[in-house]
Amino acid sequence: MTRIVLFLCALMALSLIPSSTLAQNDIPDTGWAVGWEEEFGEGPWMLSESGTLILEFWAENFDPYPLELNLEYEADLNASIDLPESINIGAQSNITTTIEIENVTVLDFIAGSSGDILITATRANPIGGSDVGIDPENSQLEGKIVVPRIADLRVELQDLGFTVTAGTTATMEVLLINDGNLRDKVVSPTLIANGCPQLSMIGIDELNGLLVDSVHDGSKNTHTTAEITLTPASSHPTKKCTIEIAVVSDGGGGTSISTQGVDIKAAKSSSDEGSSSSSNGNGTGAGTSTGGEGDDDGSTIDSDFLPAPGIIVSGISIIVAAIMRRQELQTQ
Repeated sequence: MTRIVLFLCALMALSLIPSSTLAQNDIPDTGWAVGWEEEFGEGPWMLSESGTLILEFWAENFDPYPLELNLEYEADLNASIDLPESINIGAQSNITTTIEIENVTVLDFIAGSSGDILITATRANPIGGSDVGIDPENSQLEGKIVVPRIADLRVELQDLGFTVTAGTTATMEVLLINDGNLRDKVVSPTLIANGCPQLSMIGIDELNGLLVDSVHDGSKNTHTTAEITLTPASSHPTKKCTIEIAVVSDGGGGTSISTQGVDIKAAKSSSDEGSSSSSNGNGTGAGTSTGGEGDDDGSTIDSDFLPAPGIIVSGISIIVAAIMRRQELQTQ
């Protein structure tokens, strides 16, 4: 009898093993999870220069019925995240959702600054307490955003405000302005005077390698000044010259160019001064020299209008000869 009972028990145990295994395989996974799309990895992510970033995440529903998830976010760097308030996922399916991080004013932060973002998903209508004890890693999206380097170095030539005389020297001020979010450096500065080859300019080499602070470098002054010396040759003609300066940003901000006009006045030569002096000293004498030295009485006699002495003598001789001839004839 004992053997029969043991056999029946063993038979019942063996009959339960396949059914238990089959039942375990038929039970589907339950719950849901979210995560960043593989192409974006886990960060950190660099913002664009406009302070924006587009990301994608997936959400998967393992339950045999539809799922609605509510979404909320937290973000540093004063960022906002454009994402839907909720998403709907079909039974045992998944979806991809695109979000945009925006409104970060990158110039308000030094280059390389970072901040955290956090997106939390919760079931809109929990069913049977299925969200109780859910793993936070499956319901939260975390990441780090980074502020990019903004290089914006500008150069401005300052107006002299006066005319430069040829042969003299003048100093022009150069203003360098850093509107970026990190200290910048001047590279490859150039300086030319368009149309004025006789204008010498000195000081451009001093600008090469010059550092210009940004507002984030602990300096309240984001402007740096330098000077160039202008010396037009003594033979330089009167002319308006155009000065052009260009500097390149070491931070990748490109080239900045500034132009400024300079009025140059020709110098007076010694020959010009001598000519002017001669004109002033002799002009009056030249105008009165036709009167000769006999102008003391205020009258002028033109010798060209006096009769020739030979003609007068000849006339008198003829008259005398005629009288004498008449007397001889009367005497006879």
